[in-house]
This record gives sequence, C-alpha cells and structure tokens, in this order.
Amino acid sequence: MPKEFRSLISLQEAKSIISDHLPPAREKAVALGSSLGCILAEKVISSQDVPGFGRASMDGYAVISQDTIVAREDRPVSLRLAGSVPMGRRPEIEISQGEAAEVSTGSMMPKGADAVVMIEYSLAQKGIVYIRRPAFGGENVQAAGSDISFGEAVLFPGTPIAAREIGVLAALGRESVRVRSLDVGLASTGAELIPPGRELLLGQIYDINSYTIAAGVEDCGARPRSYGILPDDKEQMARTLLRMAEECDMILVSGSTSAGAGDMIYQVIEEVGELIFHGVNFKPGKPTIFGIIRGKPCIGLPGYPTSALTVFAELAAPAIRSVLGRGHSENKTAGRLAGPLRTEGRQQMLAVGVSGDLVYPVDKGSGSITTLALADGVIEIPAGVEFLEGGSPVQVRLFSPAQGPCLVVAGENSLFLERLAEDLPWRLMLLNTGSYRGRIYLEDGIADLAAVSSPLEEAPKGEAKVVWSGKRELGLIYRDPSAPVDPASQRIVGWPRDSAMKEAFEQALTEMGIGAPVYVRLAKTHTAMAAIVASGRADLGFGEKEAASQAGLGFKPVVEDELYLLAGPKGLGNPRIKSLMSALPLQTI
Repeated sequence: MPKEFRSLISLQEAKSIISDHLPPAREKAVALGSSLGCILAEKVISSQDVPGFGRASMDGYAVISQDTIVAREDRPVSLRLAGSVPMGRRPEIEISQGEAAEVSTGSMMPKGADAVVMIEYSLAQKGIVYIRRPAFGGENVQAAGSDISFGEAVLFPGTPIAAREIGVLAALGRESVRVRSLDVGLASTGAELIPPGRELLLGQIYDINSYTIAAGVEDCGARPRSYGILPDDKEQMARTLLRMAEECDMILVSGSTSAGAGDMIYQVIEEVGELIFHGVNFKPGKPTIFGIIRGKPCIGLPGYPTSALTVFAELAAPAIRSVLGRGHSENKTAGRLAGPLRTEGRQQMLAVGVSGDLVYPVDKGSGSITTLALADGVIEIPAGVEFLEGGSPVQVRLFSPAQGPCLVVAGENSLFLERLAEDLPWRLMLLNTGSYRGRIYLEDGIADLAAVSSPLEEAPKGEAKVVWSGKRELGLIYRDPSAPVDPASQRIVGWPRDSAMKEAFEQALTEMGIGAPVYVRLAKTHTAMAAIVASGRADLGFGEKEAASQAGLGFKPVVEDELYLLAGPKGLGNPRIKSLMSALPLQTI
C-alpha cells in the first residue's frame, strides 16, 4: 500500500531537527597548494614580519632624510654615490652623512638610510647624486613588519581558503595548513537512471543529481564521495547505506523519497537506522526525509533535479556550512561607495571591503598582502573616471563566495575581541584602525560598532551610543621580568598614530623622562606587541596585561583603561549586535 503523508513538519522545524543532529567536523593538514576551497581550522599567527626587512618602494636613491632638507629644483643637494644595492641581496654598503646609494623597488635598504628619493627627482653624474627635492624620514620605504607583523593574528578558524588566503599563507612561508574536513556520501536512486556517457535506452534518463549535488557539496567546502546509483532493491540499498555511514560523515540520497509504491528509501532507513521525519510542508520539498544511520545524519532529497537542488540549498547546504563554520555564499554583490573616491583616470581594479551594502577601498598598494587579507573583492573603475561620489552604485567581483552577514568592529585592538572573532558562530570582522578612525568608520556606516578608548563626547557628530564598556589593565611589557625597566637604554615598540595606545604609552614614557621616544618598529595588536618583545626584536612595549601573561613576559601596570563599544542608532536593533552583547564579559576584560 502506498504511504500517506499524515504529518508534515514546517521547514523551520526541519532545519532545527537537522541542526540538532550534525556531525562534528574533522581536522587534517593539507599542502598549501591543495587548500583552495577548504575551511581553515586554525588561528594563523604570523611567525615572521612581512616584509622581513626594510625595503625601497620606489626606484631611486637611498638617503639620510636630514641631508635633503634644503634640496630644491634650482638648488639641488649633492651627495656622494656610495654604490648600489642589488635586488635580493644584503647591502654591502652603509650610508653615512652626505652619501646616497642607488636602490630599486623591493631592494633592501642599506644601513644608515631612512628614505628614498625617487629617480625622477635626482640625477647621478660622475659619482655625485644631485637631489632636487627633500625627503622625509620613511618616505618611499616599506618598513619591516609594516604589512604583517610578527605575532599578528591574520586568519581565523572558519575562514574559507581562497586566493587571498593562500596569498597570505604563502607570504608567511606556510607549506601546509590545518583545515576542517567533512566527507559527504552521495547516491541517486531509481531503476531508470544511468550514468552520463552511456547510450540511453527507452525509459531511461541520465543521473543528474549525483553531479549537481556533488558540486553543491564541494561549493560548501566539504568533500563529496559518490556511491553511484542505488538499485530499487531493499537489501542492496541497505548494504550501500550502511557502507556510506561507515565511510562518511553525512549521507545525501536523492529519489525514492515519496509515498508511491516504488519509493522505499524511508523503509530502508527505518530498518537500518532511525527515521526522524518524512515530509516537510514546503514546495517542492514535501517528500524530504531525514534519519540517522549508525550515528550519521542522512537526508533524502526529492528525485526531480530542480526539487533536489532546492531542498539541498534549504536544508543540506546550511547544515554542511554550519559544521564547517561557513555562511551562505554567492560570487557577486552590489553595493554603494561608503565615501568619495579619487582615482588615477586609468582603468583599474580596486581592492575593496564590503560592509552591508557599503563598499570601501582597502588598497594599500600592489605589494601589500594585507590588502588581500582585508579585501572582499574588486570593483572595476573604467578609464577616464577620476572621481566617484559617495553613494555611487558599484558591483563587487568577490575573491571568494560572499559570506553571510557579518558584524564589523573598527577601532582599538583587544584580545577579547580576537577571542570573540575566533569563537562566534558567525563572522566578526575586526578592523584595527585605532579609536579616531573607528569613530569615523562608525559615522560613515562602514562599521557596525566602534571600539574606542575615550569618552563618548569625543566622538564625531551623530547619535552614537555606548552599548558596552569594560576595564582592562595596560602597562609596560618587557622580556626579562627580573630586570629593571629602563626605557632610555632599550629598543621600544610603538603603536600607530591613530591608536589610543600611542597616546597612553607616550604619556607613560614622558613621566619616565623620555619625551621623544624613537621606536624600532610599530605593532597594530597587543599579541603582536608581546610577540615582538618575546622574540627579542625589541626590549619594551606597551599593552594589555593578558598579552604579557600569555607570552611569559614581565608586566608593569601603568593605567586602567576603559574600552567602549559604540553603536549608531540604526545598529541598535541589529540581532548580531545583541548576540555579541550576550557574549561579552559583564565586568573587566
């Protein structure tokens, strides 16, 4: 007798049931060249600086900036040419006052030099270089660690590995990476089906679902394993399903799910496992099946290809992505520019980030790996366009399938925010811009929240509201806990100018008698600050107590800082902000 669908569950209920029976993802190490499309299983912390040395970012002459202060077009400064620096080699020369060295883009800066004068503003004749324009310290120089700093967290678990992630990993010298793994067994049912490539006989059709569902599984980041076409025979079907349960983490079977006389998959599942539901109240997913076979979830999809893909997209794909930590994806998205944009007038593919429907440039230059790490895709700017107004509609060509809605937090770095980015089930994007730019990003709508280290009244115009605040202990971080802290004789790591940490640190140094500190380098995060000191690249830094503790470093408390999270009026109803608030600590951080 044909079975009747006596009780249909809602689509939401079906999703909830499947969500309660998901298998855990496995982890494995894969070679970098084989990681495309995989889901990252580890927090990637940089084990080196990128670039690993100070290098010239323009062709020209490496100089001591003080030597060029009075240089003018009509009164060039003459410097002795000390030699040149070959690409890919350590400089054999050292620049002294009154000297210059020829450098190429990407070549290592010679010791003593702190700037590069572009070749357009210089002239070399008979061992003398004539400089026609002054250069400031650091001009046309890419400092060591300015792109990715040693100890900086650059990628988080759950990140889909696409071209940009592979570029970041390669820049860090990684040969392999740990990824999340999920094997999904696939099979079609039906005596009328044959594999593509064979000659069709009367009454036969080609198996479509095995291929379309396999592509969908792979697009979700899992590995499809095909078990071919199951015959309409209970014993053979049962044997194959049990084998799939032994060898895979999840099972997807299409066809034979309805209530007709020849549909038997629900009967086989009842015999070899547990049938949890059969029938979902939505079109075209009415005959959908879900059961458990030897602890492995099994979803029965309708046989019609369009119906199978529809149910896969509604039930199976979200389940697979949830196990792997991914969100819904697509390859293109429309948006509008967050602010005005000036361009060079040439045809350009500009790297951009996406926050909701706002698109903002993140391009730091063609040599920057962090452009890749921050960019969601590119927008094409046609030749002849030199200015685009804020709000202009744009199409973003995504580097990888678009992830689901995320929450963007811009402003001060904090260890607890990094932990949240790692632990939350949805994407939390952290933009370590410092308090000042964090407020601006919130005001412009680029960020959903601003993490700031100063009172609300100092924020830009608008109706931003403090939604959370927490205290943290800041102080000096040093390598030897038993040694006295003497900043005057130590190499110091500083913070970027827009960070509130810079102001707090320099105030502490001033109180210790150091009014104009000279930094050996800058750090953008507290973990990077601690890692730089712990590695011996510097002797002294400033940051959160927890960062020093995790790195086994000495810590001298200086100030108790209060970190504020600000939200704009439109963001107060954002469910992800509410979810974030529930995950935040109630007191100190």
